[in-house]
Amino acid sequence: MTLLWSPQGVHGVAMTAVDVLKVMHGLASMRQAGAAAEPVWRWRSATGGPVPRWPQTLSSLPTTLYRGLPDVLLVPGWHAFSGPHLDQLVQQAAGAVALIQQAHAAGARVLAVGNGVALLGLAGLLRDREAVAPWQFVQAVLRHSEGVRLQTDRPWTVSDRIWTCETPLWTTEMLLDALKTTRGAELAVAASHVLLHSPERQQVAAQIEQDVQARRVPPGVVARARRWLEAHVAEPYDLARLARAMATSPRTLLRHFASSHQQSPLLYLQGLRMARARVLLETTYLPVDQLALACGYTDAGTFRRHFLRAAGELPAAYRQHNRLRTSRARWLG
Repeated sequence: MTLLWSPQGVHGVAMTAVDVLKVMHGLASMRQAGAAAEPVWRWRSATGGPVPRWPQTLSSLPTTLYRGLPDVLLVPGWHAFSGPHLDQLVQQAAGAVALIQQAHAAGARVLAVGNGVALLGLAGLLRDREAVAPWQFVQAVLRHSEGVRLQTDRPWTVSDRIWTCETPLWTTEMLLDALKTTRGAELAVAASHVLLHSPERQQVAAQIEQDVQARRVPPGVVARARRWLEAHVAEPYDLARLARAMATSPRTLLRHFASSHQQSPLLYLQGLRMARARVLLETTYLPVDQLALACGYTDAGTFRRHFLRAAGELPAAYRQHNRLRTSRARWLG
């Protein structure tokens, strides 16, 4: 794969492509050597100047550099601020036109993202072919793309080994579609399962985890313990009493509760108490000692210490900064 580089290019698009290729490398490394063709890539200047070292440093893997024409060539587009500015950038990249033409004539897949579509038009690849372009650069793209059939009902298109993409948002999906037509098709399909949204896989993975949790924790015990704590926020914490209410031992309850919530019942209860304290401080005029009792603390000093640890400030300061009612004096007035 060849990635075109220019000083004003949308470098994030090219790096997205590199990330896709790295995922394919990772998948290949988990399989038998030689089971699937690993992708390799290189950077080429679109303007004829040297390519800085930084994109190679950020993206390179220990792969064998290839010679000759690529299987896939990507035009990332430019940071252009007007149609005339894009015209100027396209002309500066005219030296890459011959490479684009030769690569496509040799069977390569040619991809353009955003306003990079204009360079394909300059290369004559869009005549009588479908393409998309960013709405703000449609006129500029048409100036360089005689005979193109611009589409407005889809984010990216493919026509005779030419892929065009309206915005960088769709780069990954478009690139994987192109890579599925290369020797690395097997890895591209696997990478699409990793990188593209799949409602079915999301649902199945969540269901598997729920099934594992269901086998790990007795049904209903943790949920009932959680509801019991929520109903007894203002009462002193008693693990033995909670375990009896759940018809289990304290040790078993602690283990299951930690497995489900990654914390103990006491820490969960303290979280409930702090949440109640925040609401009461924001919406009531209760003195701190009465508020502490309403949250299960018999000692106001202990409440203040817990609240400071949880909220980063003392209750009085929190009420001053977050109250949702006017002051009592103004309310009574």
